[in-house]
Amino acid sequence: MIKKIKQNKFFTLAIILMLILIGFSFYSHYSEYYSYVPEYYKIKKNCYEGKNKDYENCKFFPTTEKLEKYIENNDPKKVQIKEDAITLTCTIVENTMFNCLQYLSPLLLAIAVLGNIHSEFNSGMFENYMLRMDYKKYLRKTYKIALMGALITPVSLILIFVLSSIFSGFNFDLSQVDTNLSVYREAKYSNFFLYGSIICLIQFFISLLYANISLYCCKKHKNTLVAIIMSYIVFLAVDIFIYIILYIFIINKLMGFKNLTDYFTITGFWYFNDSNCIIALIIAFILQLISFFILYYSYSKKDKVIELYEKQVS
Repeated sequence: MIKKIKQNKFFTLAIILMLILIGFSFYSHYSEYYSYVPEYYKIKKNCYEGKNKDYENCKFFPTTEKLEKYIENNDPKKVQIKEDAITLTCTIVENTMFNCLQYLSPLLLAIAVLGNIHSEFNSGMFENYMLRMDYKKYLRKTYKIALMGALITPVSLILIFVLSSIFSGFNFDLSQVDTNLSVYREAKYSNFFLYGSIICLIQFFISLLYANISLYCCKKHKNTLVAIIMSYIVFLAVDIFIYIILYIFIINKLMGFKNLTDYFTITGFWYFNDSNCIIALIIAFILQLISFFILYYSYSKKDKVIELYEKQVS
């Protein structure tokens, strides 16, 4: 087990970073909700227990009845967040630090994928592998790592939902949901399991796009760190091309299709404000398919890959 972890240390690192981010997102959410606790105990000590009746916040409780009601209703030991599992899931994904993955998930994927694969390339070990096995078989073996990496973000979303269900006491009662919440959309809430499944599938395809970019950059430089940074720069270039060139200039200006911004901003494919996320699913699938064919073509000729490696180490 330990040997397996060491062999896949970068993949393990990516998973650990994801778990830390999820944990911190839940922590920050609950910390904000219970931020009143220090002040609660000061009010209880000074105003209710009579330690210092002149404490400034005692003025907010002009009667004993109001003070007693506040103490009873806000006791941290009794108070529980009344969010349902769906609202808590959406809040963590959309409104906490977790949403930094909109821009950092390509880097996370590059670390997971390139960290594991690049050492074979820069050390020349891949040549030894290809002497013992068919080249296409070696490529399939390598691509399995990309597929595994692409599962990190969808699984993280499922984990958030599972934790939200546990923390909310498996509360799926939507009758008390505040419809003024920024995360609330009727279509999303009424079909949440379908919506969530589509989002996970979208993230899988988008993650495959990031993984394909990383694999493409793998043979471009013998230094792992440089290859990781290069893959992130390529992602930024792809993101800019899709939004500015493809959408703004071609689809919007030339073809006249308006109000499709959300579907051509691939960094925002974590959640949608309307129910029609099928368009995003199609776009995500097409993008990963195009990137796969480009990747396949770039690795299709074994001799050229070896020649490129030899140029870098010479």
